This record gives sequence, structure tokens and C-alpha cells, in this order.
Amino acid sequence: MTTGDERTRRRLSTGHVVDLPLELSFAMGGVTVPARRSRLEAVLPEGLSSLAIAPGVGCVALIGIQYHQVGGGDRGETGLEPYDEFAVIIPAVRGSRTTLPLAQLADGEIGGYVHWLPVTTDPSVALGRECWGYPKERADITVTDGPNGVRAVVDGGRYGGRETVRLEVSRPRLSPQARDWTMASFTRKDGALLRTNAQIRGEVAIGIGPSVGTRLEVTGELARELGLWRRPLTRLYGSDVRARLFEGERVLE
Repeated sequence: MTTGDERTRRRLSTGHVVDLPLELSFAMGGVTVPARRSRLEAVLPEGLSSLAIAPGVGCVALIGIQYHQVGGGDRGETGLEPYDEFAVIIPAVRGSRTTLPLAQLADGEIGGYVHWLPVTTDPSVALGRECWGYPKERADITVTDGPNGVRAVVDGGRYGGRETVRLEVSRPRLSPQARDWTMASFTRKDGALLRTNAQIRGEVAIGIGPSVGTRLEVTGELARELGLWRRPLTRLYGSDVRARLFEGERVLE
């Protein structure tokens, strides 16, 4: 895995050139909702287990992202035009020997399995699939960061139909806190389980439960597949977030 200032240059099938770690800036708004753990286990790859938050209950994060910058900067890479993205991520644990709620954190490695990742441009599809195996596909997505918060609308994609997802996350009343953390995502690439680390920093507000102005609507097909509930457990919002997305590494299953 690439660390520190070591850089790896990649040329995509679209002709775009990016350097890894990939420098990103974006606005985002999202919620985490409960889901039936048996449904989540059915879609997770071998080697991962749904994070249990209660007996028989896991969770899913749904996040709208409006990118301001993708690569580029002062290191010479071409970068990509900014695009919109919607992420459906299943918090999962690798290597745990228990399924007891939250006890998995004591002996396992937590990350987020990227289940669905529709985006608005072909180069962003190539970027995600060719570098990390992210399940990206083109869809009609609108993500806006306005005075009332972040709104994301997804039309089409693998689940089809109009307004496959509508998510509205209200702007917090209190000032967001400066945060700096590292998170891992899991994907399948070339038949192997891949773990990718991202360093994230910025002012992000995290709240518990629903709030006035927070709204989630999900097409029935996606809700049934993952056993989604509609009442948020948590919500997050950030209007100026930066991240460094590293090269992925294969992990033993």
C-alpha cells in the first residue's frame, strides 16, 4: 500500500492520468440506518461479516457526495472533472470470531463494504473500477449543498426507475467539529478482497438519530435487498472535506 509521500501514477482507459494517493475535496451528507443482518450477510463477500448493532440487526450508510476536486493540484497529474456520487456502504468486520453486537470490534478489523456507487461521469466510473474495484456505474445524480443542507437524488442505475433514492440531510445548527481520521473500505477486484485506506480531514458534524429536515426515500428493490429501515441512526454533514485515497491492498480471506 502506498504511504507517506510515495506516489504511483495511473493512466486510465479514458486517457486521464491520476496520482495515488488521490487528493480529493468534496461536500457530503449522509445517514446510517438499521438493516436486517441476514440480508446484509447475503450480499457481503466471503471474509466479511456485517457489523452487528443489535441481535439480528446491522446497518447501512447512504451518503451523497459532491466533489469539488478529483486529483490535479500541483503534482502534475491531469485529474478528473468534478462529479457527483452516491454511496451505499455496509459497515463490516473482517476476521472477527464472534457475531455478538459490537463485540466484533474487539477482535476484528472494521471497514465499509462498498455495495453500490453510482456516479455522473464515465471517467469517474473508470477511476473507481480500474484503481480499486469500486462498483461504479453511470446514473443521473444530483447532489447539492445549499443553505438548508445536502440533498441527493439518484435516478436509474442498477435499481432503475425515477428517484431511486432521495436523501436530504439538514445543515446542523451547531458548528461542525474539525476531524482527522482514517477509514478503510472493502471491495472485490480481480477476484480478490481489497482493502483501501482513506485519510479524511475537515469540519464534519455528526448527529444521533433523525432531525428536522432530514429525509430518506429508497426504492423498494434496494430496501428489500438490504432489509433497510427508514429511520436514521446517525447523520453526518460536511461542506468542505478533504481526503487522500491510497492504493488498495489485497487481504487474506
